[in-house]
Amino acid sequence: MKKLSLALLAVFFLPISLIVAQEMPIYDQYHFNYYLINPAVAGADKCSHLMLTTKNNWIGMDGPSTQALSFRTRITGKNIGLGGYIYNDKTPNFRYVGGQATFAYHIPMSDGARYLRDVKLDRQLSFGVSVKANNHAFEAVEGTLNENIDPANTSFSELSLNANVGVYYIDYGFFAGLSATNLIPYDLDNYGRQEPSNPLTAFLFVGYGFDLGDGNEIEPSVNFNYDANDNKQLELNLKYSSNNEVDDLGYWAQLSYRHNMDDGGGKALSIIPIVGVRINKFQLAYAFNWTLNELANHNYGTHELMLAYSFCVPKKFCR
Repeated sequence: MKKLSLALLAVFFLPISLIVAQEMPIYDQYHFNYYLINPAVAGADKCSHLMLTTKNNWIGMDGPSTQALSFRTRITGKNIGLGGYIYNDKTPNFRYVGGQATFAYHIPMSDGARYLRDVKLDRQLSFGVSVKANNHAFEAVEGTLNENIDPANTSFSELSLNANVGVYYIDYGFFAGLSATNLIPYDLDNYGRQEPSNPLTAFLFVGYGFDLGDGNEIEPSVNFNYDANDNKQLELNLKYSSNNEVDDLGYWAQLSYRHNMDDGGGKALSIIPIVGVRINKFQLAYAFNWTLNELANHNYGTHELMLAYSFCVPKKFCR
């Protein structure tokens, strides 16, 4: 099975070079919910999850704020997963509101029970596809216009439709996912130089959870984003969790390092410490994004909160 894991990992990496990293802010909240960047995660475990995240960017600079509400589940006795989310993202001039609906299919591959429906999901290959709708609106706010904004065109709104696809594989402690969003090329007629349409973007994540016994685990992981505008971003994560399923209390802590690779050699963007707690079936977490580039002198960082309810006690935090 190690050979199978390596082969699948190679399959995940190869398409990255063919898919032409920044996306809409919703995808920046994947630390709490990998479903936001990969539709194949919907229903990948037997538990259903309802999750609310809110994020305030660049405190002190009137930065954007984002809220997202998501739900994902696995149909009982089936290999089918369903999911969806709605989001709201707002800046002084722009507002994005949208949602996504997902269908996923999962192939359990545990030894002695290949392809069966009701098996222990230690090894599984998943595929997912989503359709999404986004409404892009612009409303001029006095004092915020610059030379790139046409004063004669101070408000408009436009709806766009698009799609995402993803594949996700777990093999005991190992997990990896590859997805692509904005598969349908689309130009927003009203934007012109004000705001480009969202580019085709690929997301890759790979990680491994090392079992330390008694519900304790340490999990290093890597996330890589690459879009059609040749923006690239690498993120390194290290998470420690204590989550014995028979206990009413669990907790985790994570440290992430985000690195921009667009400046010929790379430039550090931020360090993100995250802490979270599980109380029975509820989860609460907080992330602080400490900016390391020139923005650090003008803001107090980015704050992100997550509140979730899982309909069973989850084995893994935020995956």
